[in-house]
Amino acid sequence: MRVLVIGGTEFISLHLVRALLREGHEVLVLNRGREPGRVPAGVRTLVCDRKDHAALRAALASERVDGLVDVTYAPTTGDDVEALLDALDGRAGHAVFVSTGRVHDHALPIPYHEDTPRSLYWGEYAKNKIAGEDAYLRRHRDLRLPVTIVRPTHVYGPLNTRNNETFFFDRLVRGRPVLVPGAGGWLRQFGHVEDLAEAIARMLGVPAAFGRAYGVTGEEAITQVGFVELIAEVIKRPLTLVHVEPGRGGAPVPFGQNLVYDCHAVYTTTRIRAELGIRPRYTLAAGLAQTFEWYLREGLDHRDVDFSAEDALLP
Repeated sequence: MRVLVIGGTEFISLHLVRALLREGHEVLVLNRGREPGRVPAGVRTLVCDRKDHAALRAALASERVDGLVDVTYAPTTGDDVEALLDALDGRAGHAVFVSTGRVHDHALPIPYHEDTPRSLYWGEYAKNKIAGEDAYLRRHRDLRLPVTIVRPTHVYGPLNTRNNETFFFDRLVRGRPVLVPGAGGWLRQFGHVEDLAEAIARMLGVPAAFGRAYGVTGEEAITQVGFVELIAEVIKRPLTLVHVEPGRGGAPVPFGQNLVYDCHAVYTTTRIRAELGIRPRYTLAAGLAQTFEWYLREGLDHRDVDFSAEDALLP
């Protein structure tokens, strides 16, 4: 297949490009051209900011692809998604939109599944992702465009643009205590980036996936404090936990980039297993070990980190 990836040089989209190349696909990427050195050999780049709709139309005017994977960056709106589909004007085959598990109403009981009602629980982020989903689903309904919605959650792994697992690596390798918000009992679920990339690559062009949405993540739910304990065990570093009540001293408790929120986030993966036979390759422990190896190779254990906000909260 000839596959167009919107993105291609950052975290999820770069891993996706690599997975597509391994599967023997021809890959074309469209991005802002900020990291040209990351584009693998043999991949053609169209340089364009997708939010410039006129430039997008010009960049894609002569392109025809068998597959499209839309890895949006914030804040990509529903109008931006419509502009991409208009620019391709029916010259795209199977389209996969990378959404998020946060389109679901997290005030409802867990676990969340593909038919759990969507809501604006997560504010503007959810609003834009829902609008993007709806843009694709309308094309599927009205124009018979083959469309699949993918909803990952807390994607982790090498090159992560979210400072989550690396946040805890930074503290544990330096012998620092880890602050925990309150009891640290809210459940989280993580999916390895390579599992997500391989799932998308495998579903491209598969008729059973057309018109469907899939939760794509790992199988293990774990509490906030359990996540930190698992990381310490995996990387073999001693752990000191300091539980801090949120709001103490007027500052939030630093705990990863986006892991502090006060609700559970647990999702089923039944549908993608049953319909497409796709399951994750990494357990959470194995994925964290692989990510830590990358962290050390990159020398991130020696980078400068500002711990002053945590120091102000320590007893």
